[in-house]
Amino acid sequence: MDYLNHVLEFVGAVFRQSLLVQVWFVWMTLVIIVLPSPLLWHRGLRLDGLVAAVAGLALAVLMPYWHMEVGYTRLIALPHFIVWVPLLAWMYRRRKHLASPPLVRWMVLIFVVTTLVCLAFDAVDIARFILGERALLAAQNIPGK
Repeated sequence: MDYLNHVLEFVGAVFRQSLLVQVWFVWMTLVIIVLPSPLLWHRGLRLDGLVAAVAGLALAVLMPYWHMEVGYTRLIALPHFIVWVPLLAWMYRRRKHLASPPLVRWMVLIFVVTTLVCLAFDAVDIARFILGERALLAAQNIPGK
């Protein structure tokens, strides 16, 4: 039950952000959940689908706990690097296999572009945190604070 509270607090913090951040969060969540599916269905790509699904699951489990540790600060971006950089390296090594069926090619492209855009924003957030911007990003909207 404690984990569910962490999830609700994390999602609540996300949805206190701007509409653009909320839409991006929903998009990333769908990409992380939906895009491994065709890989799992394709016999020669099941391992790739499993790796992508495990990475998505790792983030889904890690992010609420990380949020409890650091709050909704710019450092919230760190787990994306820990999970997605190795996943992108895996996908790059497997690029010939992942480019075979056209549907898979498009799904992988959408996943990679989404992930790279997220990592670009995350890199900026982490740099800003290192440079001293450590305030809570949603603090002005937290009831009771």
